[in-house]
Amino acid sequence: MAWYGADPGGRNCFGLARLSKDGKFKTTLVSSVDEAMDFIEQPTAIGIDCPLWWSSGEGGGRKADRWLRETYGIHPGTVQTVNALRGAVVVQGILLAMRVRARNPNVLITETHPKALLKALKLRDWKVAAKHFRLDRKKPATEHERDAILSAVAAREGARRKWTHDLSIKRNQSELDPKEIWFGPVNYWWPH
Repeated sequence: MAWYGADPGGRNCFGLARLSKDGKFKTTLVSSVDEAMDFIEQPTAIGIDCPLWWSSGEGGGRKADRWLRETYGIHPGTVQTVNALRGAVVVQGILLAMRVRARNPNVLITETHPKALLKALKLRDWKVAAKHFRLDRKKPATEHERDAILSAVAAREGARRKWTHDLSIKRNQSELDPKEIWFGPVNYWWPH
């Protein structure tokens, strides 16, 4: 049983993590979805730090993003609308979700937002976060790898039904239904 996390980005900035039952993890940086797929083997669930559904409303705003900003006082520059994000994040994240689901039809997929998670739970230091999430204490080498391991944590907690708040349920009328996405249903598991 392994949970994976991804922080999609560009050249040598695409963070990946594999999380085991014992809290140990392996992280790496790659440059493409093809390389990411070489790292991912038989995932139970995967968390991807990327918007996995979109809105046709003004600015591409989604109810989940607004809820995170308002509930935790998170700056709009941290939790951005889809239309404000760089292409690598959105394109590579969606492509990864599609490829993982094509190879593993029953895999659970969740959207994640590691930076918002750390702010929401007031986990300002890696040692505190690692203890909170029952992780091996070694600090990931880069922010991309840290965000990937936190995405794997979201996949683990959601798959185990420890995080039952799914931010993908309540949406604006302009938003796609994440349970009916063309590459299969996705979640957005969040702690209470």
